Amino acid sequence: MELINRVNSLVKLGQYISEDNEKLQQAIRLAGIKNHWFTVENCYKALQAIAFQMLSAEKLNTWLSQYDFSKITPKNIGIIAAGNIPLVSFHDIICVLISGHHLHLKTSEKDNILIPHLLNQLTIINQEWESFIHIDNRWKEINAVIATGSNNSGRYFEYYFGKKPNIIRKNRHSVAVLKGNEDKDTLFQLGKDVFEYFGLGCRNISLIWLPKGYHIENLITAWQPFSTLLNFHSYKNNFDYQRTIYLMNGTPIVDCDFVNMVDNISISSPISCINLAYYEDESEIIQWLNEQNEQIQCVVNFEKSDRHVSFGATQIPQLNDYADGIDTIQFLIQV
Repeated sequence: MELINRVNSLVKLGQYISEDNEKLQQAIRLAGIKNHWFTVENCYKALQAIAFQMLSAEKLNTWLSQYDFSKITPKNIGIIAAGNIPLVSFHDIICVLISGHHLHLKTSEKDNILIPHLLNQLTIINQEWESFIHIDNRWKEINAVIATGSNNSGRYFEYYFGKKPNIIRKNRHSVAVLKGNEDKDTLFQLGKDVFEYFGLGCRNISLIWLPKGYHIENLITAWQPFSTLLNFHSYKNNFDYQRTIYLMNGTPIVDCDFVNMVDNISISSPISCINLAYYEDESEIIQWLNEQNEQIQCVVNFEKSDRHVSFGATQIPQLNDYADGIDTIQFLIQV
């Protein structure tokens, strides 16, 4: 299939997502039944981000203009998809398809409704895709692998696929750095980075660096709109459970009734919890970021990091926002 046809069909898929159609609505409802963390709101949020940030003709053409696809020989590329938030692996899927390779996809059990639905719609848009798209668990003659999972599953992937060209993604987390002069609206945008998708994504903020003496009430006030998360029973259960554990262990908790905020320099935090760390000089942050580099996905509001992202933008990745900083297209060109 010619590159221009691949681009055009992906653009039409973006248009399909943007339309208010019953088929997509039904897929969203089924996804929520399968995985209750996939609320209607979050599914629409993920779909709209894909449609507007990844499947517009202008953005696709701008993205692809930096690559030379002329020497690609189509190969069989296996993708083991994650399922922590809706459609989280769709960028990898786009990369494989747009590069002209054959996709062999193992979906996550947590996200096996929306992705097949969109891929099926793609074959309706252009039947040529039928010979390129395979959703299966039995891979034959896979030439390269892109696998996403936990640190434990990452070791499993390395054992089985270590001899093939691969991108193996393990646990990553994101952090934010406040200067202390942010206004209420900016802090609200930070709240999106913390709470969207219930904080389940690797691009969600799990640790915030604050200048010493920072008034934490500023965050609590700006984040009040996110207190509605307590209406979702699974988030509320996690909130109550984690608060109980903190109290039993004597861990001091900031007085906030919808998120557990604790002084903890750990880069990882449980659902409904956010870690806080304090600094006197930016050199402390730079040293810490260097030490934690292999575990970091995004760094909000710290331009000195090559993972820098603006407030409110962690869950709106662009086409060239490659996970773990690895250029997936370049990898696929060289396979």
